[in-house]
Amino acid sequence: MKADDVLVISNASKVFTMRRRSLKRVSMTAVDDVSLTVRRAETVGLVGESGSGKSTLGRAILRLLDLDGGRILFEGREIQGLNERVFRPLRAKIQMVFQNPVTSFNPTMTIGQTLVDAMRLSRHRTLKQKEQRALALLDQMELDERFATLYPYEMSGGQLQRVALARALAPEPHFIFLDEPTAALDMSIRGQIINLLLDLQRQSSLSFIFVSHDLRVIRYIADRIYVMYLGQVVETGTKHAVFESPHHPYTRALLAATLIGQGGRDEVRRAEMLTGEVTQRAHDFAGCKLYGRCRYATERCAREPQVLRAVAQDHWARCWRAEELARSGWLVKGSAANEEPLSGFRQVAV
Repeated sequence: MKADDVLVISNASKVFTMRRRSLKRVSMTAVDDVSLTVRRAETVGLVGESGSGKSTLGRAILRLLDLDGGRILFEGREIQGLNERVFRPLRAKIQMVFQNPVTSFNPTMTIGQTLVDAMRLSRHRTLKQKEQRALALLDQMELDERFATLYPYEMSGGQLQRVALARALAPEPHFIFLDEPTAALDMSIRGQIINLLLDLQRQSSLSFIFVSHDLRVIRYIADRIYVMYLGQVVETGTKHAVFESPHHPYTRALLAATLIGQGGRDEVRRAEMLTGEVTQRAHDFAGCKLYGRCRYATERCAREPQVLRAVAQDHWARCWRAEELARSGWLVKGSAANEEPLSGFRQVAV
């Protein structure tokens, strides 16, 4: 673990066992040998379809569930296996913004009470100071003081998502797992929240894992990207590497879907799209999990385990045809790198 590493996940795995109508138990691998690092003041983008394991990974980081295998180190300390009493002081430093804000609030507490409660481990603050900080956080989220007296059911989804961000920031954390934090917001507010997060990161050296289906958002906020499919990391690298030279068919398909309708080359982009539905593979299946949906698949893909390997400097992909696909260069010019910025976002270099 390096000095500037805030979070290091090594070979994480999580399997859920479910009972079907036939009463037969089936296993689903939600996280499959995932390794990931987040450095201080860095934003790691985590992308992939629903069911790829992103939220499960976040819940494991917050100790809301236990991994079946692997390690999670936070600021050099192993947090897997810690009991609640020992882990409790770390909760203020590790926060999460959930995908659905409505279900993450106590309906019997006002918004002001919720924000004050989020600072219960901040023993250096008086109650008055916590109340003042709660109002300041609401102001940062462009919500006036009257919102402190409201209950969650009296607010819109977008307003609640901004309160969820305020609640995560309240205890002054070092790391936040952001699970689709802007999904419920309109485009102008989305840009404001992203810019606010970037400002807070610069001021406080905050570290983020930012989960989003919107690759345009990831392009603006992330420093490095991990692409997940059915519990596995299939490609990872710097933002520049992944956007400008995608090496895995799944990454190419995600980028193609984002660029459809952006002008020109749509026929090429549609050709990269995946076919079929996301399907869990049997435990004895040795091949690539994307087999059956990938236009580049061969019989070798069905029988040969794919490993995450270096394909360039600071760039890894889980595909034995990675270099061959990258040479096509279909996405390098005139597309992702030159896309117009989103409304409300500051222009940043990519």
